[in-house]
Amino acid sequence: MRALVTGVTRGIGRSLVDHLVAGGWEVAAVGRRETALRELAAAWGPTVRPYVADVTDRAALERVASAAGDLDLVVANAGALTAAGRFWESDVEEWWHGFEVNTRGVAVTARAVLPAMVARGSGRLVLMTSGIGNAPSPWGSQYAASKAAVTRFGESLAQELEGTGVHCFHISPGTVRTDMTLWPADLLRFRPELARIPDDDWTPVDRVQMLLDRIASGSLDALSGRFLHATDDPDRLLAAVRVAGPRARTLRLVPAEDADPVAR
Repeated sequence: MRALVTGVTRGIGRSLVDHLVAGGWEVAAVGRRETALRELAAAWGPTVRPYVADVTDRAALERVASAAGDLDLVVANAGALTAAGRFWESDVEEWWHGFEVNTRGVAVTARAVLPAMVARGSGRLVLMTSGIGNAPSPWGSQYAASKAAVTRFGESLAQELEGTGVHCFHISPGTVRTDMTLWPADLLRFRPELARIPDDDWTPVDRVQMLLDRIASGSLDALSGRFLHATDDPDRLLAAVRVAGPRARTLRLVPAEDADPVAR
């Protein structure tokens, strides 16, 4: 079993590589920070091959995909939350840079890996999105807009992939304790409640890992193209698909805002 994960040097990406390695996967681990990546790769062991690359660099990701070989699972995880606060007071270049990491980075990753997957007729692509992209998110417009774009891209891509043997999922990890959820000061200025999220409202990262396991196993292929939250009950969603039919692309049984304190 062979996987590729982007954005691996911290947070959710790092935990996903930890989990995949423990499960016996070979992993192509992609990150921008060379020193951190090399140190992590040494700790992960010989089943992990580190690749220093920026996910917005198409040529770099194509080289990584070519070197990584046949991939069963790809997780486009790299993301950024930038230019928080009032949009008209933000640095528009910083805002756009974060948007590019979250959208171009996902598109570049998908473009790099899909030709070989489609030619082989198998594989699963996971795009990391967010419940924040499902509703207005004042003072976090860059993140909300970019994640909304990822969700729509995932829905469209899944339909294009029908019949190829390749499946596309876009998942929201919920509010996981990471460096990103320390929150920028310019966001906390307007949403101070984010500094006081109750312990029970944080999403344990193992919920994301369990969802990834289900996707990798193929048991959730019928949910390709649908927004999945880490706290969803996948079996309930599968049962609903059987009733609603395979073209019910907007199926949601658990509104993201009910499970995600940032999206409320």
